[in-house]
Amino acid sequence: MVADRVRWNGNTLVPVWQWSRVISGRTSGELTDLEQMLSSAATPPSDKDDSWVWKLCGSGIFSTKALTKLLMVSCFPPNSTNLATLKNKLVPIKVGVFIWRARRNRIPVLFELDKRGIDLHSVLCPLCDNTIESVDHTLFSCPKVREIWVKIYKWWGMNAASYGLISLEGLYRGETTFQCSDLGAKVWQAMVWTSFYLIWKNRNQKVFNKSCWSSPVALNEIQVKSFEWIAKRCKTKNIEWLDWLQNPSSLVV
Repeated sequence: MVADRVRWNGNTLVPVWQWSRVISGRTSGELTDLEQMLSSAATPPSDKDDSWVWKLCGSGIFSTKALTKLLMVSCFPPNSTNLATLKNKLVPIKVGVFIWRARRNRIPVLFELDKRGIDLHSVLCPLCDNTIESVDHTLFSCPKVREIWVKIYKWWGMNAASYGLISLEGLYRGETTFQCSDLGAKVWQAMVWTSFYLIWKNRNQKVFNKSCWSSPVALNEIQVKSFEWIAKRCKTKNIEWLDWLQNPSSLVV
């Protein structure tokens, strides 16, 4: 059976049927149920055209922002973690996303891949080949990575022995062993985040290209890239390259 057209009879929706054969049995009962459903339909406004309505938003209007919020709540419920999202506008969004993932153990280190049932030849760190590769190990405690961090600390005028006084989470949050202004804390945090991002990039070089930077080269990459990102985005302080290279801690007081 096919409804040739539908018309409104007062406040009731009335289908005009065009039958190809006489209906009987169960089909007749289904037709009765259908007609009852149609009769309860509300009368559409006569002065408005049909339009789409986004029912997942109170305004009824679709927007990318509203959809993003719904997806974030669905994928990452507010009570799913006690880690508040950290933000730093002195680095690109991709760096902030990387830090967000790293703090939640969602970067593909070998230990996390193994936990998810991926068959691996080894779960040992590809840099030192001595310890299981976890996020903490890859970004912070691997002997090869420690060499880079020691050079970073010396670059900032800190005693290398102070490395390790701040936890990995403390570094994520931008904690320091020296006094600095609010802006200085953001600059330090941005440099630390850049270092994490480039250390991970260096690790991937080792995994996929069988090569990685030496610690002096890694330090140079961190100095150049962190200056490029921070100096461009810092609107309240003029950061000069020579100052950044020779005495960066003076810029955060």
